Amino acid sequence: IGDYWFIEANYIHNLSEFRKGLSKNVFEFKFKYKKNKDDLFINHLKFTSNAKDDFLKAVLNESQKQKNIALEQSKRMRNISKKIGKYIPPQIHDGLFKGIYDTEIKTKRKKLSIFFSDIKNFTDTSEKLQPEDLTKYLNEYFSEMTLIALEWGATIDKYIGDAMMVFFGDPTTHGEREDARACVQMALSMQERMRQLQVKWAGEGFADPFKVRMGINTGYCNVGNFGSDQRLTYTIIGAEVNIAQRLESNAKPNTILMSYETYAHVQELIDVEEKPPIEMKGVNRKIKTFSVLGRRGKVEKMLTFDSDSDKRDTNGSNIKMPVMIEKRFMFLEENIKEIRSLIEKINDRQS
Repeated sequence: IGDYWFIEANYIHNLSEFRKGLSKNVFEFKFKYKKNKDDLFINHLKFTSNAKDDFLKAVLNESQKQKNIALEQSKRMRNISKKIGKYIPPQIHDGLFKGIYDTEIKTKRKKLSIFFSDIKNFTDTSEKLQPEDLTKYLNEYFSEMTLIALEWGATIDKYIGDAMMVFFGDPTTHGEREDARACVQMALSMQERMRQLQVKWAGEGFADPFKVRMGINTGYCNVGNFGSDQRLTYTIIGAEVNIAQRLESNAKPNTILMSYETYAHVQELIDVEEKPPIEMKGVNRKIKTFSVLGRRGKVEKMLTFDSDSDKRDTNGSNIKMPVMIEKRFMFLEENIKEIRSLIEKINDRQS
């Protein structure tokens, strides 16, 4: 019929279906009568070529469409993954997406280094701030401390009001000793950053900036997934966790209080002052405690007296006096409010 009829073939995209296995391709054919006879072979070639071109264009367009859909879904999944990652420890989040961590309810016993911190007199301080300012300073505090924790490889367990709980040793570990050292180094970095923030906040009108207490303990805990089939939480439990929290509550503002079990791993890195041991129900030993003064070599500064003869020993050598500079700064910082109050009272009486 090609000699007398012109045949037009159009691919119907919206009626065609692409799927695994057999696909459905729909074409529309239009026949028009020719006034003059054409060569059937040439018409067949034209028809086949046009139909083939239309089909390839449709396949390419559909492939691009599917590619765009896949890219959009991938982008959406990355955004969802990023949001979920804010609610669980990064190590667990990555492990779940890589398939190396399971959601089965199970735990294991492991030696960890546990860190607790909280803000002294947070309730009293929060009552003196406007809600907007409290939110601003608290978010900045947690953001800065979290950034430091992640830099040192900590697993962030939870935020409890103004308190923060992290640990080292699971799901990744560098060994008990290195985990304990990383935990202490993290706490020292947090202290250093807090001193900077306190100066910054004071300059912004925050009259009584946050003062943070920190406690660290090393010991065996149960770690893993706790909860039910419907809801799980990855956390740690045990007496050693309670000891870390007790150490934090016994620490003075702007200081770190640690147990001997932690101090044994870091004693060559830091200078400490031994504190009275504490006793706890359910723990059949006294907890030896140590207050961290700072990194070794940074706390004890040696002052040399070059002039006064009474400050020399019998051999004429200069006497060196250890001065706990950072410790004295902590004392002054803690009592500066009281000193200001006394000065104001004296000025009021004189006037």
